[in-house]
Amino acid sequence: MKYLKFVFYRSNILFLLSVSAGIALPQASAISIFLILPALMIIMTITPLRIPRGFFRRIRPLIAPAIQGNLMNYIILGNLIIFASLFFIREEGFWFGMVLVAAAPPAVSMLSLSKSFRADLTVSFAGFAGAYLGALLIIPLIGLGFLKYNHLNYLLIILIVAALIPLPLVLSRLIVEKEWDGIIQPHEGIIIDCCFFIVIYTIAARTRGLILNWSSDMSVILTIAALTVFIIFFAVRKIGRLSNVAENKIVSLLLLVTMKNYGLAGGLALLLFTEEVAFAALAFTTVNFIFTNWLKYTKIVVGRSIIAEETPPS
Repeated sequence: MKYLKFVFYRSNILFLLSVSAGIALPQASAISIFLILPALMIIMTITPLRIPRGFFRRIRPLIAPAIQGNLMNYIILGNLIIFASLFFIREEGFWFGMVLVAAAPPAVSMLSLSKSFRADLTVSFAGFAGAYLGALLIIPLIGLGFLKYNHLNYLLIILIVAALIPLPLVLSRLIVEKEWDGIIQPHEGIIIDCCFFIVIYTIAARTRGLILNWSSDMSVILTIAALTVFIIFFAVRKIGRLSNVAENKIVSLLLLVTMKNYGLAGGLALLLFTEEVAFAALAFTTVNFIFTNWLKYTKIVVGRSIIAEETPPS
């Protein structure tokens, strides 16, 4: 029974349902494409409410973990994705998608997973916030470096990035400081689930044609996604233990170095580019779904039960 309960967790059903609905019934994506930006903004506003009030009032102790968040998420994982893509991805649209994934900040689900996995919450929260602030510099630099030959609407990009990163973070802090989070908390689960469904459904629906006409580049993207996540996981875990880093800090670093906000990358791809660009986000979301369930099921992060609460699939 416990295995059946594990399989039928709400987060698992939500992910499988959203992808299946997107492929089987893609017609609603004509409407959901207009909801993807508000859905992402809501996710990015509500999820950081888990960071406690007053957490950012003492900045100095947070500087080191904030730098570590950028190092793990962009320097290690982001660069590995880009370099692997340089050698193995031939189609330009798919390549752009990998660049967007590499530029994405950490997954919002890592905040709840940090509590479930008994991570160092200071490292997790500060690393998360630091990486999102870093995204304001990283995303433009990656865009200029790798997408400069495309005719892009840079003003639109700036507006969308501002709406998805600094604005939600500021709003979330305002809600916490004003103690309005108590109003949202009872409904947090259903709100986030609905928003994640909209995002994943839309990405799956818009990439349906590609999925039904599978190509070798798409297989390569899935392979890169799986190898980068699992190889980095074992490498960082081994190095952390050999360096006598505290176990809870290792867990925080593992979440920062293996999980990106693929929903954000996919949303940006659909709003600014084409379906081909969005496929990489869907591929990495699928691998992240498998990876997260593997962590929970095997209890490989810590040697005891780690499933304390539900987490969204992305």
